[in-house]
Amino acid sequence: MSESTALMRIEQAQKVGALVFVDKDWVAEKTPLFRPEVSEIKVNKETECFNISGKYMPKREVVDRIGEASGIDFIFGEVRTETIEDTACGKHTVYKAVAQGRKRLSDGSYRTSSKCDYEFDPVLRAMLDYNVTELNEKTKQQQKTGQGGKPYGSTLARYILELQKVAAQRANTGARLRVIRELVGMPVAFDLKDIEKPLYFGRIVQNTDFILKTEEGRKMSTAQALGVDISAIFGKPQITAFEPINVTPNETPPSDETPPPDNTAASLAAEAAADEPEFPDEPTGPGSEQKDLLTEKTLCIEALMASYKDALDVVSKNGKNPYKMAEEELKNPNATIESRDSMIDRLKVWLKAKGIEV
Repeated sequence: MSESTALMRIEQAQKVGALVFVDKDWVAEKTPLFRPEVSEIKVNKETECFNISGKYMPKREVVDRIGEASGIDFIFGEVRTETIEDTACGKHTVYKAVAQGRKRLSDGSYRTSSKCDYEFDPVLRAMLDYNVTELNEKTKQQQKTGQGGKPYGSTLARYILELQKVAAQRANTGARLRVIRELVGMPVAFDLKDIEKPLYFGRIVQNTDFILKTEEGRKMSTAQALGVDISAIFGKPQITAFEPINVTPNETPPSDETPPPDNTAASLAAEAAADEPEFPDEPTGPGSEQKDLLTEKTLCIEALMASYKDALDVVSKNGKNPYKMAEEELKNPNATIESRDSMIDRLKVWLKAKGIEV
């Protein structure tokens, strides 16, 4: 989606009274590597919201969709437990979660949220649901009451166990939802007149069209799609080697001192070696370099085949298929650097004859 298209969708949504959680300045393109993307989400207030005192709070799955439409990803998250004791609930475990996320901006940088926390106390939550003010042996056996005062369902003690089973997950969910609301700028609950309107959110994504128009982008995308090591094509970074520093004190013993007895053999060997000529080091054979060069030529042919398959996979006037011939060259176990170079040149000549500069 281009900048003008995204801006047009936002303006049209605002004209019809939709809720737009996108700033117009955010849409402005600051680098061609990224582009804006605007999404519309409609929420069913009956099935996808909790009705809390006349206001509608979107459920977890809806907020997760909103987070995805806003391009939010999480960079930190943890859940820890803490044992507390008070007079009303007794000694019990509380689950505390912390989460942090980020959202990409139009210049490619990220806006990071604060570390949002959420505490879930299964015992206290169960007591509130069962309208119990003190936890003891009697209230643990209490059940909810229906019409006519008839008890039904699980006891309070069993309900506490059921909440403890999902306590860590609920704490983590609560923290994640707070991160999404913070980065999006969305309220916890909506009024009836607002929840019935469509909601618009925006995110920044990579501009694949622009990347594939550049030679480097095509090569890197092709290498990534084929699972090829990019350093094998573009070369590994040169690392400057530093000579080791001798930190051993350079002290020459006085001439009148006698060398230790254990150094006598070493000294005699050194003196004998001084009278002998140098033995030449093992020459570095071209085998490894030739193999690396052959691999480089192979990757070059694969990149050409992947980038220009439509132009190559055709039959020429003389009945030859450049793409098939390149495949045969790659499968040839007796291929050489010369045959690889010949195939690369022939492919480039063919592409140039079709008006494609490589």
